[in-house]
Amino acid sequence: MNLTADKLNWTGRFLDDDGVRYFDYSASGFEFAFAGTKADAIILSDPGNFSESNYGVLAVFTAKYGEDYSETPDQRIILNKNVNEITLFESDRKQKVSIKVMKFSECAFGCAGLKSLEIDGKLLKIKDNPDAPKIEFIGDSITCGYGLEGKWNEDTFTTQKERPDLAYAVKTASKLGAKYSLVSWSGIGITSTYIDPSVNLPDNFWTMPACWPYTDKSLSLRLKKEPEVWDESRFSPDVVVINLGTNDASYTRGQEDRIKSFVCCYRQLIEAVHRRSPKAKICCCLGIMGQDLCPAVEEAVKLFKADFPMVKIKAVKFPVQEEADGIGTDWHPSGITHEKAACALSTELKEFI
Repeated sequence: MNLTADKLNWTGRFLDDDGVRYFDYSASGFEFAFAGTKADAIILSDPGNFSESNYGVLAVFTAKYGEDYSETPDQRIILNKNVNEITLFESDRKQKVSIKVMKFSECAFGCAGLKSLEIDGKLLKIKDNPDAPKIEFIGDSITCGYGLEGKWNEDTFTTQKERPDLAYAVKTASKLGAKYSLVSWSGIGITSTYIDPSVNLPDNFWTMPACWPYTDKSLSLRLKKEPEVWDESRFSPDVVVINLGTNDASYTRGQEDRIKSFVCCYRQLIEAVHRRSPKAKICCCLGIMGQDLCPAVEEAVKLFKADFPMVKIKAVKFPVQEEADGIGTDWHPSGITHEKAACALSTELKEFI
């Protein structure tokens, strides 16, 4: 039995092109349940555009029908071919199972597109709560779960060590019983992506205000397509969480004029979020990898609030990560730090939800 994309439960943004449904952002993917013996998928990717350390990575979680998934995936698939034939489940006897496929790697690297899904069995209804709150997270490498499974001074970055499902965003949504969508990209900022200390000019070729409005701008450009504006009706968030500024700090460096520019651009991004999702509450957070721009985030929130006093919005300062909790690849937060951040953020968001 062939399952078309619209028969599946989807998480995160997806882009349809030529019969393929691409799901590229961290923690995006699909879920289904069936009674049968086998499920096979064909997933397209583009490994030729990247080094082996930056191939797309998928995780497959399997559970008995009606039960919760384990935190540990049953399979981790490296998309090292243009056409990847993947057996998601196989048994010598008929079973009732739920299957979740999640993209562990981020949008900046190898893509993932569902071309076909065949099951030997009967499709079952997935448990779903249509009244669950919805949270959109807009962020950088921290939201992607960059280097979460690596260790500082021991590992170099690879998509195989990204775990968005163990990062603060997905964990926060889980604690609140919420559905989620991640729009995150490592190194990205609002006025500048991360730059080396030796560089004294901003790198604003690829910033969040320029890519967030689109479904998947990077992939569209790779497919030589005009970027598609994201249809908010596919996922209308009750809350939007913005966690940006860590990379901008590599450029602002405490300089007043640069910080003022950051505040202005952040204020504009908040308004863009509000105009697209006028009913959503907004939470602006920062601090896990440094608090230099936390006052600037608070100022941007204050300026927005002055113009839109009826909008529910707040700024949240995360505690800076501690070495005692472990440090991931390239000084990124560990699983323990992410859990602490999720506890803090879920507490802050309870009043919104």
